[in-house]
Amino acid sequence: MKTRSLLAALALISTTAFAQNIMPAQPAQIKDVLSLDATVSTEVIPDLAYVTLAAEATGTEAGTITREVQQIINAALAQAKATKDIEARTGAFQTNQRWNSKGTRDGWTVRAELIVKSKDFATLGTLAGKLAQQKLMIVGTGFELSRELREREEAALIERGIAAFRAKASTASKAFGFGNFSLREVNLGSIAGNNPMPMPKAMMMRAQVADAAPESMAIEGGKTTLTLTVGGSIVMMK
Repeated sequence: MKTRSLLAALALISTTAFAQNIMPAQPAQIKDVLSLDATVSTEVIPDLAYVTLAAEATGTEAGTITREVQQIINAALAQAKATKDIEARTGAFQTNQRWNSKGTRDGWTVRAELIVKSKDFATLGTLAGKLAQQKLMIVGTGFELSRELREREEAALIERGIAAFRAKASTASKAFGFGNFSLREVNLGSIAGNNPMPMPKAMMMRAQVADAAPESMAIEGGKTTLTLTVGGSIVMMK
C-alpha cells in the first residue's frame, strides 16, 4: 500500500515538472513606458475651385422634358470643355413625379447638374456667369486642394508631426527624471482637413434677367486647415 502511494506521488511530481517545462516563458514586463501624442496643423489656401450648375424643367411628358434638360446640359458641357483651363463633368440627374394639391400626379420634374472646376478662378467665374444666362442656375460652389498641393502639404505635415512627437517625448522623459528614450510604438493618424465655406453670393446667383449681359462671378476662397496627430508610446531610459 505504501509502495502504491509512493508511485502515485512520484507520478504527480513528474507530471507537474513536465507541465512547467512546456509552458511558454512569459515576456518580461517593460517598465517606464509612457504614452503620448502630438498634434500639428497648417493653414492652406485651396488652389482649386468648383461651381455646380443645374438645369431643370417640368412638364407632363417625362421624355420631352428629359431631352430638353439633356440638350441644355450637353451644350453647357461642350462650352465648358472648350474653355481653356476648365475641367467639366456632369453631376446628378434626377427625374421626379410632380403631385398636385389633390394628391394626384400631374407631371414630372427633371433636373441635371454640371460641375466645372479650375485653378484659374477668374476664368471659372467668367464661365459661370455666362452659363447662368443660358437656362442654368448656380446651385453651389466650393474649394478643394489639388492633388499636387495636398501631397506636398501632407508630406511637410508628417515631418513636422514626427518632429513634434520626438520633441514632446524628450521633454516628458527629462521631466520624469530620465535622460533618454526609445520608441516603442508610433501611429500616424489620418490627415483631416476642413473646407472653407462657399461664398453666399455664388450660392444664390442665377440668371435673374435673361437679357442682361453675362456677369462674371467673383470667386475667392478662404483657408483650409490640415491637422495630423502622431501618437504612440516610448520607453524612458536612464
